[in-house]
Amino acid sequence: MSTVARGAAQALDWIVLKVVQRCNLNCTYCYVYNRGDDSWKSRPPIITDAVVDQLAARIVAHCARHGLNAFVIELHGGEPLLLGKRRMQRLIDTLRARTAPITLRFILQTNGLLLDQEWLALFDRNAMSFGISLDGPPEVADRFRIQRNGRGSTQKLLDKIRTLRAAGPDFDRLMGSILCVVNPALHGGKLVQWFIDNGFDAFEFLLPDGNYANYPQGWTGVAPYRRFLLEAFDAWYALGSHAPQIRLFEMMMLGFMGIKSPLDALGGDLRRLCVVESDGSIGISDVVRMCGGEFANDKLNIFRHPLDLHASVYQLSQLQRPCAQCQACPHLASCGGGYLPHRFDGSGFDHPSIYCQALYALAERMLRAIRRDLPPTLLSDPTCSLWTADLAE
Repeated sequence: MSTVARGAAQALDWIVLKVVQRCNLNCTYCYVYNRGDDSWKSRPPIITDAVVDQLAARIVAHCARHGLNAFVIELHGGEPLLLGKRRMQRLIDTLRARTAPITLRFILQTNGLLLDQEWLALFDRNAMSFGISLDGPPEVADRFRIQRNGRGSTQKLLDKIRTLRAAGPDFDRLMGSILCVVNPALHGGKLVQWFIDNGFDAFEFLLPDGNYANYPQGWTGVAPYRRFLLEAFDAWYALGSHAPQIRLFEMMMLGFMGIKSPLDALGGDLRRLCVVESDGSIGISDVVRMCGGEFANDKLNIFRHPLDLHASVYQLSQLQRPCAQCQACPHLASCGGGYLPHRFDGSGFDHPSIYCQALYALAERMLRAIRRDLPPTLLSDPTCSLWTADLAE
């Protein structure tokens, strides 16, 4: 699972590249393996050389057409480290050599269990950052983040991180952020403090994937998620200048100040990225596949189609437009209508997110904090939506 952030240009400039289809974990909430999408079973387990070669050609053609001189490739899976170090380096070298002089930026999302000093050295020499999936303390996270043998994985990961940190500064220097899937059984504020106590200064909260037709695992309604987010925000905001980076909170607050979030979790434009599978198939987002139907079918492939054709084939400009209820909401600038897959009802996306009430309550709490603490001169800026957003009593 990934949280994708993109810049201000309109052309697609980001690919999530599925270099491996399998994983060494079997997380019970995983949108790839346990939420109804079986497409991974029919794809090559590892990306083929032919796909890598054709992808390079597509990137060159795309950047020439749109006048781009830089492009982002997010290496993903499954678990991308299963590709192995030699194959990973060869993939990076091939893509860079065949797309020069375009500047390629590589990033990677991993569960971290295979990390070692040699992987860190590979990331370092390729100017790559990486993110790790970590859901909190083992006694809670291990109910969901399990290995193929059924055993928990969290303590093994924490021990590995401790070993890598003891070897030097490379781990913290190269690691971008932690991705944490929200477990509403936890106290949000205590989880924020747990991450801080374990030496993480950047982490992200992801709401579990699900929608009106396929509710998240253990769903009892939105109230527990609302409570968690409010607890987490209050604890984070109280830390002031010592607060860690939590992009969900930062981007929602910036939305009130007229800065639209590029995060897909907050309504960011999905025309700006695509997913390329190990067989070359092009999709909107791998999470959208859990919605089934045409969104789970392979319509496009890099051997026959340009990278950005998915925007028109799936009518993304219309598909991702917030529903009428969201467009009338005073907090749309903050949450962006939520994540597209979370709006699905079995036939379409013209609905608020299943987490709407939680996001709305969080926006309310943020707005109160901003109005209380920001200078009046900033609040009077006509480009700032703070003065037009009404607080519910």
